[in-house]
Amino acid sequence: MTARSTKSADFGRSTHVVPGMTEEQAARARRLDGPTVAVVLLVIPALLLHFSDPQGVLRILSYSLNWLIYGWFLFEFFYMLWLAPDNREYFRNNKLDLAVLVLTIPLLPGVFQALWVLRLLRLIDMLPALLGRFVNITLLPYAIVLAFIGVFGGGLAFARFEGVSILDGIYWANTTINTVGYGDVSAQTPQGKVLSMVIQWTGNVILAMLIGGVAAFAQQLLLGEDIDELEEDIEEVEEDVEEVEEDVEGLLQNVKGLSATDRLILQELSSIKARLDEVNPQP
Repeated sequence: MTARSTKSADFGRSTHVVPGMTEEQAARARRLDGPTVAVVLLVIPALLLHFSDPQGVLRILSYSLNWLIYGWFLFEFFYMLWLAPDNREYFRNNKLDLAVLVLTIPLLPGVFQALWVLRLLRLIDMLPALLGRFVNITLLPYAIVLAFIGVFGGGLAFARFEGVSILDGIYWANTTINTVGYGDVSAQTPQGKVLSMVIQWTGNVILAMLIGGVAAFAQQLLLGEDIDELEEDIEEVEEDVEEVEEDVEGLLQNVKGLSATDRLILQELSSIKARLDEVNPQP
């Protein structure tokens, strides 16, 4: 195993690569990205199937999917714990994975099965692996994923707590998060009322993030060309600064034999160079 650690640039390409890994460890970690993305996406149909109260073969399929998803999350967590160079650092940066494992055990009884919707939180964790090759991971994709989790996951949990249809539960979550609140579907059980309060508070945050993400995307879309032109101008100025610095360096090396006037000019140039160094320090 090579002793050379992975560069920081590698971390943005893979969800499972953590600081301090060797190249071989990072390669092993990257192999988890594909299967984990597939399992995380499988959470959506698995939850729909489970909360629709299936019977017969569909019930067996729902039970199997439930254990398959949890089993992979469990394997992924302990494999990464074994692979990570620093277990304490891994725990510190993967609290979400640990929380999902603890709170979504398939053996949860009755109403506590609504906690299985927390598996959707892994969508946030896997977003770089899901979209990293296609778009820049900015605020907007995270806001969209959070909105989906709030509406879909909150709706499924509400349907379980209140005994309503999945469609009514998702409808309730959507109107609550969007602060509409028609009142035609409302919480009647203690569990549903607690969920309502959670969705009301988190919904405001999600909505604010979504609006901010759309605004930032629109600004980038409308002003993108101007920003590119500004960056080109900055690059040209930096090139001019480098040329001036080279000229000053050449004069400094040939200070002997200069007249008093030339020395005065050289002194001013040295002062200018010092100021340029302050504005554009060399790495």
